[in-house]
Amino acid sequence: MSGISGLINNALSGLQVSQVALQTTGNNIANVNTPGYSRQTAVPTTLPPSYIGGQYLGNGAQIQTITRAYDSYLQNQVWSSTAATSASSALNTQLQQISNLIASPQGGLTSQLNQFFSGVAQVAANPADLPSRQSMISQAQSLAQTFQSLGGQLQTLSDGVNQQIGQSVAGINALTQQIADLNRQINALSGAGNGNPNDLLDQRDQLITQLNAQVGVSVLPQSNGQVNVFTGNGQVLVAGTQAYALKTAPGAYDPSQLEVAYAANGAIISQGLSGGTLGGLLQFRATSLAPAQNALGRIADGMAAEFNLQQSKGIDLNGNFGQPLFQGGPVQVLASQYNTGSGTISGSITDVTQLTTADYQLQNNGGTWSVTNLSTGQALSGSALSVSTSGSVTTLAFDGVQVNVSGAASGDSFLVEPTRLGASAFQSVLSDPRGIAAAAPYASSAGVLQSNGSIVNTNLGNLTLSAGAWSAASGGATLVSGVAVNTPLQITLTSGGSSGQTVGFQITAPGSATVLASGTVTLGSSGTTLAIPYANNPPGGYWEATLSGSLAASGDAYALTAAGPGNNANGQAMSALQTGKFLGNGTASFQDSYAQLVGQVATAANQSQTSLAANQAVAQQASAAQQSVSGVNLDQEAANLVQYQQAYQAAAKAISVGASLFQSLLQAL
Repeated sequence: MSGISGLINNALSGLQVSQVALQTTGNNIANVNTPGYSRQTAVPTTLPPSYIGGQYLGNGAQIQTITRAYDSYLQNQVWSSTAATSASSALNTQLQQISNLIASPQGGLTSQLNQFFSGVAQVAANPADLPSRQSMISQAQSLAQTFQSLGGQLQTLSDGVNQQIGQSVAGINALTQQIADLNRQINALSGAGNGNPNDLLDQRDQLITQLNAQVGVSVLPQSNGQVNVFTGNGQVLVAGTQAYALKTAPGAYDPSQLEVAYAANGAIISQGLSGGTLGGLLQFRATSLAPAQNALGRIADGMAAEFNLQQSKGIDLNGNFGQPLFQGGPVQVLASQYNTGSGTISGSITDVTQLTTADYQLQNNGGTWSVTNLSTGQALSGSALSVSTSGSVTTLAFDGVQVNVSGAASGDSFLVEPTRLGASAFQSVLSDPRGIAAAAPYASSAGVLQSNGSIVNTNLGNLTLSAGAWSAASGGATLVSGVAVNTPLQITLTSGGSSGQTVGFQITAPGSATVLASGTVTLGSSGTTLAIPYANNPPGGYWEATLSGSLAASGDAYALTAAGPGNNANGQAMSALQTGKFLGNGTASFQDSYAQLVGQVATAANQSQTSLAANQAVAQQASAAQQSVSGVNLDQEAANLVQYQQAYQAAAKAISVGASLFQSLLQAL
């Protein structure tokens, strides 16, 4: 009887093992397309034997556990490649938008710069022609609109980044909360029976994959089946059953730039985030968007400063010195929200040639100020930084920028963005075509200016007076004090002489005996330059005209008169601004600088495409390797079905045989 009973029990255990194996195989087949599902296997083991009649007789089999096909190394490769691919994708998407915007033949700046300078050249060729002047004014307005449009679209991209950062943070919070909830469930179920809650483990791994698509994380398994999740620099997102929610917060300096912070205490953690969509967005804003805004703003500020300076050197059709043609953007200075002082701070551009495309951090270290270039991370020192104090105001001068600050407490810091607003705030402010100062202040002629405006030349020497030009400093010229650039003036030699000798001169108003200025010059083979100061600032500096020749006679005279509407000397100087090297410490023109910006953006966009393609390939390889271990193979599962079905049928047959033997035994009794 016991033998028959053992046969039936053993067959029954085999039947149960086959049932579990068939159920597990069916589960695999059902989840063949379930994202993150790992193939499961029912692992059988023998039951402890019984000692009967001097022999150990087997008691059949049981399912020891159901395992999932899992390789932690391959899973980590999937996670890291997901983070890298998502970051590259976000960065590439944003860079393509900037590239299309900056390099667009229709909406870019290159064609508009060419059209504007074409209008300037027309005025230089026809300085008295009002239609040419009106065309230049119209082109100036179009140029301003282009700058504003480009600056506005870049700001729109910045606003879009803020919105996407908010969406990503919301997605991260949802995922980390689900991971913490699964940690709780896994911990509760891991102690029940001999198996693991494989489906929950798969779900958690899949959530971590989705989390890596938002931000790169590292995972640290715990002994109780739970995992802790950290950002790349170790900021905790999940610790056991606790999820640490994030939020967006205004930047410490610029409230319009959203940062990522802990929801509980507001601590900003943006600088430590990398990988995933969020990391790609933060990288784009810091390394591509802000530099592009600054570079475009520097061109706009340079255009405004140089054209306004040249305008102020000339005379318009109304006989007045030129008024500003453009208005550039203000220097943006932002105080840290953590400052304890009540400091006031302002900034201005002093020299566009020295401007960089960097932002700067100013720090008050107990009365000693430090300035850090945020693009290079280097603190400015030596001749690169000038610090002076007058009363309660401290003035810091660096890289073409001057900042005045007062009332700052020790530890206070400020962010200086010299050119960030240059493009969006750029304006064309001259609307009167007569206001274009195409003429030089003076036309020089040999002779005496008569009351009727004619000039009578009775000079006996061979000295000539050049047309003259503006100069920033008097340099080696003979400074004429007591007069300022104003029309007209009469220069009269008070003594004669030849090459190498000194002769005297005096300056009067035409028809007046009142001496406004006097001095001496030494006749030289290379000429002698007179420097007359400008009264207005800008432009400041001097009007320099050169006396050339080897012979002078007492009484020789030279008239400096209004150049008149037909003069184009200053218009030609404006036209020459197109090729002038005013940016990058005198190494680049406006168009050169824009070409550099286009090239930098295009290079970054191409690199991002290459990086994206490479990361996608790595991600595909990592996924394929992981699936080769964890994925469901339908052919293999079909074979398993046949195997387990046959085992099931064999066990059922054994039970049938046992029942038949038992029936025969009963009949024999």
